[in-house]
Amino acid sequence: MTPVRELPTDHTPVLEPDLAAAADQALQWARLRPTQARAMGESVLGPARRSGAWDVVSKVERALGVAAMNLSEIEAALTHLRAAVAAGRRAGSRSAVGQARMSLAAALVLRGQSGRALREMEAALPDLEGVEAIRARVQAAAILQELGRDDAALDELRRVLPALRQAGEVEWAARALSNRSLIHTGRRAFAAAEADLLDARRLCLDHDLDLLAAFAEQNLGWVRACRGDVPSSLRHYDAADARYRRLGLVEPSLLVDRAEVLLSVRLLTEARATAQAAVDAYRQQKRDVHLPEAQLLLSTVALVQGDTVTAGESAAAAVRGFRRLRRTSSVALARYACLQAEVATDLTRVDPTRAAHVADELAAVGWRIPALEARVLAGRVALDQGRRATAARHLSMASRARLAGRADARARAWLAEALLRRADGRRSAALAALRAGLRVVEDHQATLGATELRAHVSLLRGALARWGLRMALEDQDPRRVLWWAERGRASALLTRPAQPPENQELAGDLADLRSTMAEIEETRAAGGSDEALVARQVLLERRVRDRCRTLNAAAGDQPQRLRQSVAEVIAPLGDAALVEYVEVDGQVHAVTVAGGRVRLHALGSADAIPQALTHVPFALHRLAERRVDRVGREAAAGAVLRRAATAVDDLLLRPLQREVGDRPLVVVPIGALQSLPWSLLPSCRGRSTTVSPSATIWHQAVTRPPPAAPASVVVVAGPGLPGAAAEAATVAQLHPGSTLLSGRAATVPEVTARVDGAALLHLAAHGNVRSDNPLFSSVTLADGPLTVYELERLTRAPHHVVLAACDTGRPSVVAGEETLGFAAALLGGGTATLVAPVVPVPDAATVPLMRAYHEGLRAGHPPAQALAAAQCGLDPADTVSWAAAAAFICVGAG
Repeated sequence: MTPVRELPTDHTPVLEPDLAAAADQALQWARLRPTQARAMGESVLGPARRSGAWDVVSKVERALGVAAMNLSEIEAALTHLRAAVAAGRRAGSRSAVGQARMSLAAALVLRGQSGRALREMEAALPDLEGVEAIRARVQAAAILQELGRDDAALDELRRVLPALRQAGEVEWAARALSNRSLIHTGRRAFAAAEADLLDARRLCLDHDLDLLAAFAEQNLGWVRACRGDVPSSLRHYDAADARYRRLGLVEPSLLVDRAEVLLSVRLLTEARATAQAAVDAYRQQKRDVHLPEAQLLLSTVALVQGDTVTAGESAAAAVRGFRRLRRTSSVALARYACLQAEVATDLTRVDPTRAAHVADELAAVGWRIPALEARVLAGRVALDQGRRATAARHLSMASRARLAGRADARARAWLAEALLRRADGRRSAALAALRAGLRVVEDHQATLGATELRAHVSLLRGALARWGLRMALEDQDPRRVLWWAERGRASALLTRPAQPPENQELAGDLADLRSTMAEIEETRAAGGSDEALVARQVLLERRVRDRCRTLNAAAGDQPQRLRQSVAEVIAPLGDAALVEYVEVDGQVHAVTVAGGRVRLHALGSADAIPQALTHVPFALHRLAERRVDRVGREAAAGAVLRRAATAVDDLLLRPLQREVGDRPLVVVPIGALQSLPWSLLPSCRGRSTTVSPSATIWHQAVTRPPPAAPASVVVVAGPGLPGAAAEAATVAQLHPGSTLLSGRAATVPEVTARVDGAALLHLAAHGNVRSDNPLFSSVTLADGPLTVYELERLTRAPHHVVLAACDTGRPSVVAGEETLGFAAALLGGGTATLVAPVVPVPDAATVPLMRAYHEGLRAGHPPAQALAAAQCGLDPADTVSWAAAAAFICVGAG
């Protein structure tokens, strides 16, 4: 963030023929419309010189110099501003000389000539009097800030603010308060920074200074982001964006700030799009002074995404841009970005000495967190190269930041401390450091109200957990392997999403989204153009998403963490067996818990899993396709399924047979196995098998009390599926007294009202899984989609849910081992058991399975047992029904 300076608030052209008025207009436009200011100034300069109006010449040259600064033409800016000083002297105007010198000082800062900038500023101040002198001191403080002399800037602002208020200089007082808030923020004096910005915003609103109010709002967002309060930060950025838009402006610095926050919670796709938009906006506005900052941010986002080519190219462009501007501190940061891109491309090519040199450069110019990251990188590279003494030196330096500062910095410092202790052979101390880092991340995660933000921010949590997991595997300690595996899994689901105190706006947006999507379907069916409707859908989805992201976690709502005693978590197993899979360094391992014994098993390479699973969805779909010849289905698809199922079974379950026997299974899969139809595996055929995102989530589900009597059953049939109504009617008959919602009665408001707190919900509808945003995955009802966002708004999620809708059991895996989607939303919201398919299924083919499943429930069988029996009871010759049944899994409490 850079101090807010002389940005104009009036964009109305002034077209008086008077040269002085035209000079004033050029100066006013110089910061926001530099190209137009240049054209006007050049048209005035000649006549002013010929008429000997040297005071006007000075003002015009000053306008041309400021415009050139905003066009990144620093040499031209210096030429014009020196000419402005000379013209002011010819006019005999100390005021003109002083103001030109203040602008010249700002240009010299950008040129990297800090000493000369200070001399010009000191020379300028005695030439100014009254209000002009007070304003100049605000600008002097901003220059001091740019030069890193925050103490001097703070003293200047403390002296000048009372004078500004006394003189009634409201606009300049607001600027001074905004600038001072940035100093407070840099010193982590957040309360003082917010007080200044709130005061500045109040002054702006009281005096209709709309542009400065937008800047104050934006800076409030930045302060909240520095405090780690992502929801509040996003609220302020939204408010600032609305103010800019009312003024007809696109402010690239706001895009940069928003992209940084999105990156901090690892919403990478949006962060990259926003960073790219900032780069484009700076280029379009020819504000090359700030373009390298956006290029550097784009490099960082691309690096985290794994796009090392874009990361390297953007970082190199940033280095060139900062060098042109002679911004030494920023050059150091961009060089670090280049180093990171090289590390991601080939770690063996990086010299730890070079990484340490970059860390020293960053620390010297005040970049504390990047310096910390570079120091950790130097230590890790040295460790990989066997240079233990060098590694110890760098990791020790990095670990000093673990006790104070931002959550992400402290967590990284704890990781450095853990690596240092591990290298020294202090394994217990290393594990303690990893646990301390996890607590830092968990405490930060608990402040986020949206499931999406909590899931994405857990990437650093996963990095810490993986090191603990790696050490537990080295020690061959199965209980610790289970403990560390759980620390990196499904943490976003352990706290319910925050509910807004007033739901009217969110409910209205969701209703508008449903009607818009219904219109899209009608328009497409009629062969019309849906372009405008799709644009409205995108807008509404953004509004819904942003409203949910800006929610803070409810007061006192802390995440449930895995208990220190693994025995307490696995106590409800009874005669079942738990199998939790982990993947470390490309190898798959399993922890089994059965009969009170906890065992660790090495299973082999993870490469075999995606190879075996690639063709499973296609083969199931082919078997379920009634148009395909039966013999062809059996010969082709059946053979593919048998080979894939046998390969996966040989890797995952057969080696565990001695431990798990024929017990009911509770399976915690790794990300690649989240969408596996487990009933296809020979070892799972006919066996009660429950799947869970984590053992902690499973424990939560099995210990969740059922709804109090009388228990309600709700059965829903969505539109557009010929078999849905028949299936719903069949299920409703099996549950006397149940509520059946079908046809036009199956609307989102009616369904959500009925299912809130229900004992059992059966929903037969068309499902739509969204990979771009899993929380907009939906099932289609009579009035439009029922999205995951609306499920999260339920006060009490239904206890047991059956979703006979395509793909609705398949989660989206993000940030390593976090899951989002229908199953995640229901489990996180309080549902104990979910039965749903993980691949597309034909709706009519599910009726036999659903009838058998609900008959099993009525007979008193647990859900997983009822599902396994229903799947085995189908005639294998009816490949359509068999394939549809195989797609279903039981998630949660089986």
